[in-house]
Formats: sequence, C-alpha cells, structure tokens
Amino acid sequence: MKKILRILLGIVGVSVAMALFMTLNVQLQYTNEIEPSVALAKPAPIAIVLGASVKLNGDPSPALQDRLETGYQLYEAGRVEKILITGDDGLYHIDEIHSMRRTLENLGVPEKDILEDGHGYRTYESCKRAVSVFGIDRAIVVTQRFHLSRALYLCNRLGIVATGVPADLREYDKIFLFTIRDYAASFLAWIDINVRAPKPPVVY
Repeated sequence: MKKILRILLGIVGVSVAMALFMTLNVQLQYTNEIEPSVALAKPAPIAIVLGASVKLNGDPSPALQDRLETGYQLYEAGRVEKILITGDDGLYHIDEIHSMRRTLENLGVPEKDILEDGHGYRTYESCKRAVSVFGIDRAIVVTQRFHLSRALYLCNRLGIVATGVPADLREYDKIFLFTIRDYAASFLAWIDINVRAPKPPVVY
C-alpha cells in the first residue's frame, strides 16, 4: 500500500512540475519583448488590439477602453500605421468589434486605418488569424500586462515578430483573479502550440 502511495505521489509531483514548467514557459519566454511605454515602443506596421468585455450599453469595459486608447496613442505617436481590432463579433458572447471600431473612430483614427477581425474569439484565434487572414508578420500587441505575456507567446509562436505594450492605464477590479485565470490559460496555451491546435469555439 505504501509503495502504491509513493508511486501516486510521484506521478502527482511530476505532473505538477510539468504543468508549472509549461505555464512559466509561456509567461516568461517573451518578457524581454514587452516595451515599457508607448514612447519607447519600437515602430511596427500595425498594432493588434485584443478584445475584451463590453458593457450592456455597448460601451467598452475599462480594460477594453484602455487597450483602445493605448492603440490610439501608438498610432498618434507614429509607432504604427494601422490598427487591427480583434475580438468577438457577437456570435460567441457579445459584439466587441462594433464598440472597438466606434471608440477608435471617436478618438480620431481614420476608418481606412482600422482593420477588424470579428472571429478573434480567443487570443489564439486572434494571433493565428492575424497571420493567416491579414498576412501580418510584425506587430505591436496591445493588452493589459497580466495578459500580455501569453498573447506575445501565442503571436510569436504562430508567426508574428511581436512586441507588446501594456495597456494598464488604471487600476482594475479583480486584477488578482484575472492574473490567476491567465496563468491557467497559459498552461492551455502551451498545449495549443505544442500538442494540438484548438478548434475555434464558433463555427463560421
């Protein structure tokens, strides 16, 4: 009985160690590609602004608003020439894309310089489709810091030479929970890249 218990504990220990390795590999591999600010960001042809939740009235959530404002700052500073907004078109949860485009246009980004991908239902799809649909091979990824390491891992591993600019323009409620959730998502991101590519959550 003790021998069986030792074997089980060994299996659990190895499994935990592997999961920790996979998660930290995602979180740490592209840390050096995170720029400290918009002003210090290396220029790229395009900024990829990742979607986030939208309020019931259609306005962007605080996190999404900050991502869009950071994308606009990169555009205004001449660090990027265009902005790709990528998120849910409403077929999965809620229409993020309409809110994102409206916000950028209100900030002053011309319609011609905004590209949109309404099938970016997950970060994986956003990065993959940026390459396969839009032909992007170099970009600045814009999202909050807790999400940025995973986003850079996915985009770089899927074929984009990507740097990142954090969009943390304020303090966010439940940031600890968001961070923990992203660590769990990082484990899945490693599997998505190294084991098997996931199917999109929506068939379109």
